[in-house]
Amino acid sequence: MSEPAASKPARRRRRRGSINADDIVAGAFEVARRVSLDRLSMPTLAAHLDVGVTSIYWYFRKKDDLLDTMADAAVAAYADGMPAVNAGGTWQETLSGHFHAQRGLHREDRVLSDLLLMRASAYSPESLRRVAEIEEAVVGRLVDAGFTAEDARRAYRAASVYTRGMIIHDRMAGPDGPAPPGSPGGPVAAHPLAGMTDEDFDFGMRRLIGGLEALPREGSPEDAPARRGRAAPRPGAARAEHADRSRRATG
Repeated sequence: MSEPAASKPARRRRRRGSINADDIVAGAFEVARRVSLDRLSMPTLAAHLDVGVTSIYWYFRKKDDLLDTMADAAVAAYADGMPAVNAGGTWQETLSGHFHAQRGLHREDRVLSDLLLMRASAYSPESLRRVAEIEEAVVGRLVDAGFTAEDARRAYRAASVYTRGMIIHDRMAGPDGPAPPGSPGGPVAAHPLAGMTDEDFDFGMRRLIGGLEALPREGSPEDAPARRGRAAPRPGAARAEHADRSRRATG
């Protein structure tokens, strides 16, 4: 007589109350890095954490709520990973170093990159404040170098748009980043402009900064009429103006 098949041991889940929101968010990052944000689901996350799906819904009623919290965690990681502004460096070094570091963070963590780029409209007030503080430190360095507050903001935005474009291009080129010119890898990698390297990014950033170097001396053309006949602003006035605008924007 054949022996009865051995029954599988019952799977033991974590006891109720043994998980919290931080555990869920950390687990969501782990799952998203394995399957992508798009494929992250509450049941998949529950299985990864070894809890019932209702334990997750207790903290996050829907996936969007979870993604919003993940976006705030991504902002915190971004803020902690960005270098502080070196007051002894030139404004060119500050601007270039800031955006090189920003691109590096995006390339190191695709989930963080997706959250920072795609969930910006859902940032909490605290996340908006932290992002504004990072921008303000760089813009303030430009103001100290002689830029007007408005020119400094425009310079930052121009470098930001360039950097984000390169980040998105890197993502389109494939999961491993830009492919070498001439290598296979789909329609984007086959394009003659694909395969942007660190040297390519640095070349564009240096050209952009070179075009901005005239601003502290000449100012923007559209601002020239307003500057004629106007007394030079007191030291720190442009920085104070920028800080005041930043506070109003995040308040």
